[in-house]
Amino acid sequence: MSAGGIRRPVQIEEFKTAISDMSADELAHLKQEIENSILHLNRSNARLNKYVAKLEGKAKTVEEEDEDDEELQNIEEGDLQLYHDSLRENEILLKNYDERLEALHQENLYRASAGKKPSS
Repeated sequence: MSAGGIRRPVQIEEFKTAISDMSADELAHLKQEIENSILHLNRSNARLNKYVAKLEGKAKTVEEEDEDDEELQNIEEGDLQLYHDSLRENEILLKNYDERLEALHQENLYRASAGKKPSS
């Protein structure tokens, strides 16, 4: 299974099996992809948290907000549940990504301790 082949949702055990057959370069590339995804999810969560705060009355008033943040001024109360659901889904994804990063770390440790030469 290639790095591209495990982009689809897989259970962590299937992921661990798949990465055991990958080269060191593939592992490094996969780690970079996961870290990039985490970065994007964290940015998305920050934005969603702003929307939720505004709708729940915890944000600055419109007058106090940046004039450039037009998106924040155009959110609707009906979207609150969607924002909460999206945050929950993102947290699940982040947890899964953390598990995968840990699996990659463990695979690299195993290879280093077993004296297994990483192949490219």
